[in-house]
Amino acid sequence: MLSLLVTLLLMYLSVCLLLFVAQRKFMYFPTPPLLHFSPPMEATQIIFENEGESLSGWVVNEGHSKALLYYGGNAENIEYNIPFFKENLTDYTVYLIAYRGYGDSTGKPTEVNLYSDALHIFDRVIADHEQVSLLGRSLGSGVATYVATHRQVDKLILVTPFDSTANVAKSVYWMFPVSWLIKDKYESAKRAPNIDARTTIIYAENDNVIPRESTEYLIEAFSHRLEDSILIRSADHNDISEYPDYVTGLKRALD
Repeated sequence: MLSLLVTLLLMYLSVCLLLFVAQRKFMYFPTPPLLHFSPPMEATQIIFENEGESLSGWVVNEGHSKALLYYGGNAENIEYNIPFFKENLTDYTVYLIAYRGYGDSTGKPTEVNLYSDALHIFDRVIADHEQVSLLGRSLGSGVATYVATHRQVDKLILVTPFDSTANVAKSVYWMFPVSWLIKDKYESAKRAPNIDARTTIIYAENDNVIPRESTEYLIEAFSHRLEDSILIRSADHNDISEYPDYVTGLKRALD
């Protein structure tokens, strides 16, 4: 019996070690460049350089005084958002920049790297616009709350967001000490009290990626600072932007 317990303990510790060493392979799912992609004529390619890495993306609706920085979800090709923003946010110049290791951007994604890139890009963009708002979706919501804590942001919109990646991971890997193992925590709920931007949270009724409790903890963390929280009925994590109520809510948040 003792031998069996020791064996089980060693197996458990081995899995913990594997999760710790390979955790970023479980967290980030970089999308490869879209081969032969031809963007609409209204989209202009743009490249930012930060810490020796090249960050590639697109600018939509150029020439406006108000700008929107979009931080996408995991495994998302940002190029697919060009028609949506072109059609629905005609009063904003929208920047869609791929994270390190995603699309045509170089480097490797980590929490520290994504934060560094986001601040660098914000500082470059604010120089050309009177005000900058942020839209963070899923993984991007963690990046957006970080920028909103460290820069003067006009409006903040968080779509299918979470309170922290550690709590999301606990819902999947409940049998492991996730809080001790995870490196990239994206602790949005802890930042919420320090965010002054007008904030709106939009979330899906049938989200199959982010547990409802995680989003509700984030809503509670914003407390009176939250301008609006919008539940999109029948939507799931990946199709939320296809619902008319999402478009309506997004436009209202940016008015």
